[in-house]
Amino acid sequence: MSAPERAHTTAIDDDGRAPETSALGASAAPIRLLLVEDDPGDSLRIRNLLGSCDEASFVIEQASEVEQALGMLQKRRYQVVLLDLSLPEGSGVDVLARAQVAAESVPIIVMSPQEDDEQALRALRLGAQDCLPKGRVEPRRLVRALRHAVERHRLLTQVQFARHREHYVATHDMLTGLPNRIHFQEQLRRMLAYADRVGRQIAILFLDLDRFKTINDSLGHPAGDELLRRVAERLCPLIRRSDLMARLGGDEFVIALQGIDQDHAPARVAQQILERLAEPFILASGEHWITGSIGIAASPRDGSDVESLVRNADTAMYRAKAAARNAYRFYDESMNAEVARRLKVERDLRRALASGGLTLAYQPRVDLRSGRIVGAEALLRLTSGELAGVDLAELIPLAEETGLVRAIGEWVIPTACAQAKAWQRAGGVPIVLSVNVSAQELKQESLRETVVAALWETGLAPELVEIEITESALMRDEKTSLAVLQELKRVGMRVSLDDFGTGFSSLSLLKRIPVDTLKIDRSFVRDVATDPDDAAIVAAILAMAEQLGLTVVAEGVETEAQQDFLRARGCQQMQGYLFSRPVCPEEFLARLLSQQG
Repeated sequence: MSAPERAHTTAIDDDGRAPETSALGASAAPIRLLLVEDDPGDSLRIRNLLGSCDEASFVIEQASEVEQALGMLQKRRYQVVLLDLSLPEGSGVDVLARAQVAAESVPIIVMSPQEDDEQALRALRLGAQDCLPKGRVEPRRLVRALRHAVERHRLLTQVQFARHREHYVATHDMLTGLPNRIHFQEQLRRMLAYADRVGRQIAILFLDLDRFKTINDSLGHPAGDELLRRVAERLCPLIRRSDLMARLGGDEFVIALQGIDQDHAPARVAQQILERLAEPFILASGEHWITGSIGIAASPRDGSDVESLVRNADTAMYRAKAAARNAYRFYDESMNAEVARRLKVERDLRRALASGGLTLAYQPRVDLRSGRIVGAEALLRLTSGELAGVDLAELIPLAEETGLVRAIGEWVIPTACAQAKAWQRAGGVPIVLSVNVSAQELKQESLRETVVAALWETGLAPELVEIEITESALMRDEKTSLAVLQELKRVGMRVSLDDFGTGFSSLSLLKRIPVDTLKIDRSFVRDVATDPDDAAIVAAILAMAEQLGLTVVAEGVETEAQQDFLRARGCQQMQGYLFSRPVCPEEFLARLLSQQG
């Protein structure tokens, strides 16, 4: 084949493609054309026709044989093909059919040596853009046919691309490029039908990212989006071409594994996923670490339809998250009972919030030297019949998970503040009121507004309100938590660090947080009078607090020996059954008044 010949001088892109035609007219970029013609005379005449017209310019390459043309179509990109139907290798229609296969996306115009309406109709049915009489075509008609073929093809390509794009958007997650929930469900339905026919299993791995919300909230949504993209990129190589991975939304991903015969196979994939997630993610703000919780369900044992399989894998994922995080769990039927119970507790809690089924009890904080009440901790109590047997250790995490913890806080804080002010009006001396705040509440901007509104409505002095947090709650999102605590301190409130010594925070944290009070966890107080290790820990906390100028409250004091030890070591306050269990507001007031004489 000779080098490309040009009708009108033009340039070719570095990648061998002529620039795309942007519009009709002589000013448009040249059209790359493949001429399939075995007759030298006809070839020359066609070149002269194309060169004599000012309406367009062409870059022409020629093939004189069918096989040569097919090879060129497979190797190079052309914008249009001009095909002689009278090639000696076969009938024109057969050649056209083969050319259509080789040049599926290129418009073809055919030239017939004679005006044959039947042959022209057959050619058009096979996909030709136009059929021209070879011997009597005028230059302008030929050029116009070529240009129109290119333009029609361009418009058709745009329509096809738009339809493809529309389908892609409807079936894929635009952030990660993975299939979305709808597409995953459709594909999984087909996979399950095939697996049922051939007697194979499908395993579903339901992945939820641990601590993603913390990163998303603290660094912003762009960082969260980038992290999700990185997760998808990191996990895709672990999945076979026959498997399916999708993003359901948020930080939830799901994987369908085909042809699973034993449980160890999905377990192996789950372990590989956890190991890949454990590697640091490099974002614009630096290195960040996350983990994952994975639930596994397999057909037909754990369900034979899409909904039940995904639901059961989701249930197993929550078991993994509750048990340890950074772990996987297989589904078993006993989990359904647990899920049903959690749903019932959630419903009962919503009803209790709506119908006044919650109340507060108050446990006195006592000065160890004088034995007088100097404070009270407000403790949530469940008076609703359905919730009476539910432990707060179960209820609060569930409330955080469902978003109900905000509603609880918006009821507890003003109720407790109103009660403290009511005791003052009844003649009680002002005391410090301690209110527990969960990790989820600590990250909400509304916490400050809730507390300030309660102080304003009740008239309670802010220095008499102490926000009580745990080490673990503080460490979930230290940056946000510290900002919220600083805001509360500016209002004038106190901050107490509960369960001190049981978390993983460093002592340097005490320099950064605006804390006023340390509460020694009851696990250290229990054996403080008999266990040298507990005694040493408590003594160290007391000595450190004294140096930092912090008040110390010992929790869970139940014996005289514990009280004597704490008093002798300089502990200021205690709280526990030795003095009083949590009591109702009326009984608390009676005790407060009785100590005043």
